[in-house]
Amino acid sequence: MSGVGNKNIAAEGVKYRFSATNQPQNRGRIPSKLRNFVKDNRISKSDVDAIFSNIIFGSTLEELQNMVKPGNKEKLPVIVALLISAFIADIKKGTLSEVNTVLDRIYGKAAQSVEVAEKKSDIPDDVNERRELAEQLKKEIEILNEE
Repeated sequence: MSGVGNKNIAAEGVKYRFSATNQPQNRGRIPSKLRNFVKDNRISKSDVDAIFSNIIFGSTLEELQNMVKPGNKEKLPVIVALLISAFIADIKKGTLSEVNTVLDRIYGKAAQSVEVAEKKSDIPDDVNERRELAEQLKKEIEILNEE
């Protein structure tokens, strides 16, 4: 089955290669609508905190579900409806993944600290102990040289 495939594929593909002059019309990431909404409406972290403390954490599940029903949802600010919907979805799943995703999109992921433990050297810190170790090593090297 020889001769299978396009022998001129490299030459034919030139017109599709990215270069300084050949760029797609819609370049880059599509900006997050939620992030734009937050930025355009100057929603701060304290606003989101207030939504959680006063509305979400202060309401029953039934009250939250009623708030985001068609007809009621349109009366809420978009960010409130979004956060309530995400919170309800999490309650049904028994997680906080939806709320975390929404908050990550608004504020970025929380900084994660990495603890790096310093490896302790086998060489003692005490000067006298280092001398003793050096003497011991000299003796062991002498014994090895005699063998």
